[in-house]
Amino acid sequence: MMIKLLLFSQGFNIWFKNLLRELSNNIISLFFIGSVYLALWHFPQTVDLLLILNQADAFLLEVPLYFTLLIIAAFLIWNAPKYFYFHNYKDITLTNLIGFIPNQHYKFQDRSESASYAYMTRIHMRKTLPRILAILLLAISALSILNAMELFGLENTYTEFLNPTNTLVLIVFLLLLLSEPKLYKVLKDFLNRSAKTKVFIFIVSIGLMILIISLGTLNTQTEKDLGNLFLSNSALVLLFFTLSFNSYKFLKHFPKKFFYTFILMSGFIMLMTFLLFNFYPSLVTGINPLSVLILSLLSLFMICFILILIGKKIRLPLLSIVTVFCIFSAKFFSDTSDHYQLNLMETNVDRPSLDTYIYYWLKSRENIINDSETTFPIIMVSAEGGGSRAGLWAFLVHSYLYENTKGDYFEKHLLSLTGASGGGVGNSMFFAEARNTSLEGKKSSFKIDENAHKPIVKYKASGIYKENYLSVALLSLLGRDLFKEVTSLFKFKNRGQLLEEHWNQAHEKYFLDSKGRSIINKEFLSFYDNIFTGDTMDLISQKIPPLLFVNTTHTQTGNYNIISPVEYSQVKEFTGMNDFLSTIQSSYPNNSIALSTAMRINASFPFITPVGEVRNRTQKDIFISDQYADAGYYDNIGGRVSIGVEEVLKKVLNDSFPLLRKKVKIKQLIITNEEELKIAKTSTQLSAPLTTLKNVRYGHTKEVMEKLGDDYVISLKQTEIMPFSINLLTRDINKEELFIRPVLPLGRYLSTVAIRSMEARLDSVKVDLDLITQ
Repeated sequence: MMIKLLLFSQGFNIWFKNLLRELSNNIISLFFIGSVYLALWHFPQTVDLLLILNQADAFLLEVPLYFTLLIIAAFLIWNAPKYFYFHNYKDITLTNLIGFIPNQHYKFQDRSESASYAYMTRIHMRKTLPRILAILLLAISALSILNAMELFGLENTYTEFLNPTNTLVLIVFLLLLLSEPKLYKVLKDFLNRSAKTKVFIFIVSIGLMILIISLGTLNTQTEKDLGNLFLSNSALVLLFFTLSFNSYKFLKHFPKKFFYTFILMSGFIMLMTFLLFNFYPSLVTGINPLSVLILSLLSLFMICFILILIGKKIRLPLLSIVTVFCIFSAKFFSDTSDHYQLNLMETNVDRPSLDTYIYYWLKSRENIINDSETTFPIIMVSAEGGGSRAGLWAFLVHSYLYENTKGDYFEKHLLSLTGASGGGVGNSMFFAEARNTSLEGKKSSFKIDENAHKPIVKYKASGIYKENYLSVALLSLLGRDLFKEVTSLFKFKNRGQLLEEHWNQAHEKYFLDSKGRSIINKEFLSFYDNIFTGDTMDLISQKIPPLLFVNTTHTQTGNYNIISPVEYSQVKEFTGMNDFLSTIQSSYPNNSIALSTAMRINASFPFITPVGEVRNRTQKDIFISDQYADAGYYDNIGGRVSIGVEEVLKKVLNDSFPLLRKKVKIKQLIITNEEELKIAKTSTQLSAPLTTLKNVRYGHTKEVMEKLGDDYVISLKQTEIMPFSINLLTRDINKEELFIRPVLPLGRYLSTVAIRSMEARLDSVKVDLDLITQ
């Protein structure tokens, strides 16, 4: 017994050493797989891309593109390491790389049965490990859909019987068993006992391809179809498994030269496409972000492949040298680079104190308030963050209130808007248009004209948020901005500036100023120009606009910063909050930023959008770049600002307008997502610190919301809609059974069905919304 145990231990030791040795030869494959795993399992903005893929308007085009990119990646992972063996790369030249058959190392293998176990394991591992890694990539993609269904709270047959993490661990274990030569031989002999095995494998492969195609035709863009997407991706895993582990049979009647040419050419075509997109990033707005992510990672894989191959030829660890150089150069250039510096704009607008502003806001409405037959609502808005869905939801709520009151919501009742991340962006897009038409003495129109054509969506806000704001960011993150980070060469717009451009282009499709110019790229304080100038009677007679507060978080200190049209240093509730514009103007007098720039640093998704930088002068005359990130890091609803405004409002009412105190009703409008935190089981001592960091923002946001009260909470949640693909004239089907309830993605790309669901939710809360302005 001890001898058997010792022999097993020795055999395992040999197998494990060979596994580690071979993994080092597949290092770029490991990084590729690891990146896909992290993106599709642990990063919320990219996990949601699986949902977008399922809800895509052009599903039959986008899913095949995604699967094609996965297959190309799998084939490269399987075959690229072959080029790194000595007997292959020694004969490779620049002219024969395309078309070279990297199978020379097989000619020098000892196939005799007397070969040692260590030698057999090493040779077998070379053949099987790349195949295993390729299959693992596809399995991770398939199980990430199952994982997403669990995260979205969707229950079906697959989630009931399969746990994604446990299933992935089991698959890794089973795949590793195939890397043991003796066990693999036993399994292979068992399957080859029947002469019909080849026919069976062929039939299975054809059946899997038919299954993948047929499942794609059944998509109705709802959450239940994520199960079909999971099933088709799983079929892709099995198809590749049967092909890769029976490659000798498949390639026996197939030109090997063409096979390897096709694989390498596919990789190089992907790389060239990636480079083209980086020169013209607007081209990727029509491509699903998930496909852009895989394309970008695939292109980085090809760059690493080229570096390793050249390094083998010149006998230098070129990839390692380049990697170390990139790390040190990124650190060196980060202190001097101006790539992420915010664009500053001149301003001549003076900012009054908050109490002065509120005094004149009330003074300009004093007669209206006195003449009001009922209490006069004064509304302060706090909008929660949450990507495009939060931005659109805030924009839709504002649009409805404006349209329903014929503009009175903005002109008379709205005192302030604040928010975080997506909610702050939605506030700003609404404010820009409403303020623009107010200055022109007109009323805004936030609904799409139904007489011109039959629109898919009802509101202009929905048209703006139908745009894909994510693909360009992912492309730039892994492409041009990464290049700039490590080389500091050339000058071009970073992904944050590209986002601003995209916002401007989408917004100006529906809203322009009187001179036909874009609105949201105007200087922030320009919306408050000439308010406090001229005769006092003119001042009182004109309507003072609402206060737009755009928030952000200072990266170096974690302090909350407010981009504000007023000064607020004396407000108790604002104590500790930094004045963004005062900080800028201490180094750059009479300077400000564009509204779109303020929106961007308010909604800087981690990594997806870069933190904005402003190089300010310190007391020692040293220039240091202050960095500003997403407001949601600190307060994901901006509620502390609303509390501060309410405090000052009450003080001004009591001190200057005591007779109005009983005539007004202060209303804190909270625009939020109906999303409850799932309380997990007790964390281990290892995971508890990270769990705390993860949940603290949610807890802080809920605390602030409780202080604001729950009288006027307008929550977004999934709402049923009828899909366009259903023929409503069908009488034999119960129409209620045809309704779908789309899951709402978190990232910067909303599908049409998600937007229609949000508009349906707006219709369902009309009664609550009507109460806000009464």
